[in-house]
Amino acid sequence: MVDEVTIDRKGGPRGLGTLSAVKNLQPDAWYFECHFPDDPVLAGSLVAEGAVQLLQIYLLHQGMHLTLPDAAFQCVTDTPIEVQVRGQITQKHTQIRYEVEVMELTLLPRATVIADVLIYIGDLPVIRMKNLGLQVREKPGTPYRPEAGGIPQFLGRRNRSGEAAMINEMHLAHAAKGDLDIAMGPEFEVYRTSRAPYIPNGAFQFVDRVMSLKGTRGDLGPGSEMVTEYDSPADAWYYEENSYPHMPNAVYMESSLQAAIFLGYYLGATLKNTDEQYAIRNLDGRATLVKDIDLRGKTIRHHSRLLMTSAVTGAVLQNFSYELSADGEVFYTGESLFGYFSDAALANQVGLDNGKYVAPWIETNEVDPAKVRRIELPEGAPAFTDPSGGHLHLPGGRYALVDRVDLVEDGGRHGRGYLHGHRAIRPDEWYFDCHFHRDPVMPGSLGVEAILQAMRLYVIEENLAEGFERPRFAMATGVEMSWKYRGQILRHDKELSFDVHVKEVRREEGRLLVIADAELSKPGLRIYELTDVAIEVRSTEA
Repeated sequence: MVDEVTIDRKGGPRGLGTLSAVKNLQPDAWYFECHFPDDPVLAGSLVAEGAVQLLQIYLLHQGMHLTLPDAAFQCVTDTPIEVQVRGQITQKHTQIRYEVEVMELTLLPRATVIADVLIYIGDLPVIRMKNLGLQVREKPGTPYRPEAGGIPQFLGRRNRSGEAAMINEMHLAHAAKGDLDIAMGPEFEVYRTSRAPYIPNGAFQFVDRVMSLKGTRGDLGPGSEMVTEYDSPADAWYYEENSYPHMPNAVYMESSLQAAIFLGYYLGATLKNTDEQYAIRNLDGRATLVKDIDLRGKTIRHHSRLLMTSAVTGAVLQNFSYELSADGEVFYTGESLFGYFSDAALANQVGLDNGKYVAPWIETNEVDPAKVRRIELPEGAPAFTDPSGGHLHLPGGRYALVDRVDLVEDGGRHGRGYLHGHRAIRPDEWYFDCHFHRDPVMPGSLGVEAILQAMRLYVIEENLAEGFERPRFAMATGVEMSWKYRGQILRHDKELSFDVHVKEVRREEGRLLVIADAELSKPGLRIYELTDVAIEVRSTEA
């Protein structure tokens, strides 16, 4: 029932895709002869079949069939379909046209598409279908999840090189917002009726597949390893909204940390005490960008190794090392400590200063008000750009994470420059729903991103990029950043603030390097501490 199809993968009202298709009609075709004698019209059920075929084409086009080893299309049965018919299709009509808008695309509980469909005769819409749904379902008796112990049969997915994945995008979607036993195996069925930790979801999920596991479920000793992958789309939102269309620091951090924590979780970090309801938190880490490469459209491969597991009252602590590579080339390395914490343990957080309030530098030092330069970055304003007309600018969209900054040119602990930043926090911030399901907290990596944004502002305001041809911001290579988190920004926290103490401005061949120490606070409590957070300025390549 379809002859030609055009697909716009990011079109439509929700940016999930549109399809435009035609079916060429023949007046003597079987479908007119059968329906009805002496009154030939095209059966509405066949028109609907064309719409279903288009959803089948779309699911295949998106690769959704690759999440199961042997599957079939099935109509979605729990969503009512609204149908309106305002015309008939007869032998005099030579063509019908379908216009499809994808309204929902999900991997939960299986790969599913929901769409609205309009069918036209010429320019006249004659049939409307709303909430038409189709999904990819495993055939009865075929595997769809890991078996006991976590090592499954082949589950249908191969990477770009043809290497079989252990578990795939559907399973990681369940690990982010679905049924944990589908993600990791029957041992996790216990969490069907209780809250459990999830990895980030939606726009903030940066791991797609598990390729291999060296380790045994239940053995939390050092030495287990996991290889995972993330396909970074060339048109991903974080490229489009960054200050330069390369991967921002937050995605490097999150992709590596999500892959590492999944290793410990998959091995069963919480299974020895399933009566406890745990939440995941990152505590400490250090990471180095070895080489800054353009990752648009590439597959990032994570190699994570478990270094230590320690169980204490109300918590399980795990330390990991990791390295990220693309096309066989390592570009990012690090090590990080995570904790699974009970509600009681999280309720007694005291920040970095044992519950005491520590005032920002600008309050504890008698700074001449004439030396304080306030820069406002109001919500909804265009991305802040170099006032001199240069090429430097700040991130925007979801990466607009700073409302205002007070700059003291010769201030701070090192006398090289000081920035005190502020951001109002709304309970409906986009990242709360993504991080984590049923346990919303602001990602620490976005707090780091706010500090990097202020450092970029410092470069622009101080005209530090003078002499660079078409300067651009970049992540700093060869500088190990370390962090310590002892608290989170929650929905009800009304604001965050941060201090940045510039300690080095270094000019080297081909780059300007700015290195600082920083700290971030929620009302009354200092919760993040960063050492050697850094940015670069480089000339844009021709």
